[in-house]
Amino acid sequence: MSEKGAGKKTKGRRGKEAAGVAMPPLMADAVQAGFPSPAEHYIERELDLNDYFSPNREAVYYVRVTGESMTGANIFPGDVLCVDRSLDFFDGAIIVVSVDGEFTVKYLRRTGEEIWLEAANPRFPPIRFSPMQDIRFWGVVTGVARKIDYGRSRHVVPEPEVPPAQNVSLRKAGIRLNGTREKYKQKLDGQK
Repeated sequence: MSEKGAGKKTKGRRGKEAAGVAMPPLMADAVQAGFPSPAEHYIERELDLNDYFSPNREAVYYVRVTGESMTGANIFPGDVLCVDRSLDFFDGAIIVVSVDGEFTVKYLRRTGEEIWLEAANPRFPPIRFSPMQDIRFWGVVTGVARKIDYGRSRHVVPEPEVPPAQNVSLRKAGIRLNGTREKYKQKLDGQK
């Protein structure tokens, strides 16, 4: 990241200021992964991924994943992990840990006094600690960010053509819009 423009505040299209970045909106309605929802979509608030993944912004860092030891936990190579250094470690937490200077991400496991690391892929054995090893816990994973890679197989599909609207009075048809579309558009444009 270049230093040009670093630290500048910008005002986003929707009015929220952030250091160099306009935050995108978070829609109030969840998106249906099945059949489309007939509900109108309203903006709930602007989404800041730092706040979403952890409220402790000062204690958070991000790290990119390599390797396949955590694929069973839906953590894949290329994913970006949000790691919070302020959280307490607990049995079952996914943590970033340094073992003899090598960083890894694994489940933290504990039975009685024994502590070890466990992968989320059966091809990787557990990591058991010996007294001679240098072990350092670096934080608890609180979120995963992943880009969708469409690759070169992407083919553009044109939007379906909408038939021309018939000149029908909505009031005569018994339909009242109450300015819903206009209100939605105003929210998108940051107007009140």
